[in-house]
Amino acid sequence: MKQFTLILIHASNDEVGDLVNRHLMDLGLSILPGVFISWQPRQKIEERLVSTKEELIDMIERGFRGEFAYAIIELNNEQFKAIRPLIASRLEDEDQRMISWGEALLRRIRSPHRERVKREYSSFNKRYKWLITMHELFDIKHELLNRVLELTMELRIKYERNLK
Repeated sequence: MKQFTLILIHASNDEVGDLVNRHLMDLGLSILPGVFISWQPRQKIEERLVSTKEELIDMIERGFRGEFAYAIIELNNEQFKAIRPLIASRLEDEDQRMISWGEALLRRIRSPHRERVKREYSSFNKRYKWLITMHELFDIKHELLNRVLELTMELRIKYERNLK
């Protein structure tokens, strides 16, 4: 089984939280506020967190007030199974957002007013690829994912017919 790591973050304010999120965005999935799960090696996670601290120190030297602390916990199989429902719930939320976004985008593609549809379709497609990767990494499949897959296929067909 793939090794997963839980990262617990304490941020003293929203700006610090945003800074941490930007630094960890491509290393893991935020499953709760201040809680990330990652598939990356511990060393890579630690390097990124140290980089975050260094950036925060630079900000503090310029007068910013904030702090953050973290804990890194490498999960065994039982621990991963215990938090897997949180991951599934988070991915269901993401699936639902993608469905809403995709349905709205499909309506815009079908309408005569198609301003900015190409750029939005590109953003949608990028997020779709990320979501599929998350489902594969955590081996989570459910009905909402099937709806995302169907909707994305329909979007591609309409997009290619109407905008290419």
